[in-house]
Amino acid sequence: MVGRVRFATALMLGAALVLAGCSGSGDAKSKEGEAKDGKAGKAETRAGQAVSVSPIEPMNFSPRLIVAGQVQAVQSARVFPTASGAQVVRLLVDAGDRVNAGQVLAVLDATQISADRDLLEAQVRRARTALAEARVQVTAAEQDLNRVSSGIRETQLNLRQAEVAYQQARSEYERARSTTEEGALSEEAVEARRAAMELAQARLDGQRGDVRAITDNRRQGLAQARARASAAEADLAVAIAQQRQSNVRQNAGNVVAPVSGIVTERNVSVGEIAGAAGTPMFVITAGGALEVAAEVPEADMPRLVPGMSASFRAPDGSTVLATLRRMPAQIDPQRRTGLARFSLQPTPQVQAGMFLTGEASSQPRGVMAVPASALVYDSEGTSVYVVGANNRVNRVRVQVGQREGAFAELVDGPPAGTLVVTAGASFLSQNELINPKREEPASSGTAPATPATTPAAPAPAAPGKQ
Repeated sequence: MVGRVRFATALMLGAALVLAGCSGSGDAKSKEGEAKDGKAGKAETRAGQAVSVSPIEPMNFSPRLIVAGQVQAVQSARVFPTASGAQVVRLLVDAGDRVNAGQVLAVLDATQISADRDLLEAQVRRARTALAEARVQVTAAEQDLNRVSSGIRETQLNLRQAEVAYQQARSEYERARSTTEEGALSEEAVEARRAAMELAQARLDGQRGDVRAITDNRRQGLAQARARASAAEADLAVAIAQQRQSNVRQNAGNVVAPVSGIVTERNVSVGEIAGAAGTPMFVITAGGALEVAAEVPEADMPRLVPGMSASFRAPDGSTVLATLRRMPAQIDPQRRTGLARFSLQPTPQVQAGMFLTGEASSQPRGVMAVPASALVYDSEGTSVYVVGANNRVNRVRVQVGQREGAFAELVDGPPAGTLVVTAGASFLSQNELINPKREEPASSGTAPATPATTPAAPAPAAPGKQ
């Protein structure tokens, strides 16, 4: 009995020792694991955040933008009737026909044209007659003036006699007045001589005034006759010009094309009165040249370059090439767009009035480009994170221009070859330590990203493993 008790006690002591040993070993292993975890954390802190980097490099940009608009004629001629009110008797062309300058498009009724011609001829004859009458009046006025001049020469003796009579009467009056004190003549005799002098003077003044008045009147008549003759000459010139203009415009009732091109509209039919609706009979696209009037948003206008090429898709699926002929002249204040006009190459698949969509691109130009993913925006502007010494980043302000694909033009910023953070830049802060992974430059194709030249810290060992 005592032996069994001793055996049980020994067994219990052995189990306790075994449990104690196991507990000590587990604590030691736990402490060792914690130490390894601490070392791994420090290693991760030294390595920094893993990010992708790419260099700033020169690239060729070819700005491209989507453009769409209606097809219009570059230059069109609106043909109106040569004789308003005349009836159309023949139509020689229709919409879609190609015509040459001077080609007959339609023929009008000659009856109305003949009446207009006769009316203008009558106006010319009347103007000629009025001019002839005015010239006769000029001749008569000249003759009247010449007769007055001749009359003055013929009456020189009478005028001289009147002057002599006046001088004699004046002398007699002055002698009579000087002898008044001597009593040689009575007062009645002196007054009689004064009256005789005044009468002689009145006769002389009347003779002179009559001659001047008649001369001035005849001269004024001559001037008026010459003015009427000049007006008659002007009226005749106007009548002749109207007659010539009518003959040229009516062209014997033929309506001709002023320019070569394609007839895009025919607004008259046989039997209608030409010009009754006030619309042109025909509209001709000069030379057949067409253009696309594309509305370009205000934000895309800096990407437009005069002469840039474009390609539009025709309704049948074919491609039509074009060139930017004219930049937008103004901005629509409501739509915030401007009309850019692209000249189309001649093609039968495109007609005026169609709506085309295409893509415009300019000549390539060299720029400094940075991946658009490297740009960081905030309230102060745009910046990039530049990889510096010891894999620490520095935030640098930049100015960007146009964009093309995944790249942006760097107008102002770091020089070419500078490494910038592309993926993960939004989570960085100034002077932060990173683990850069180099992306393949855009000029190297689509090769996978390679590590940057700056070596990265080794990856830490997994926790809990030796």
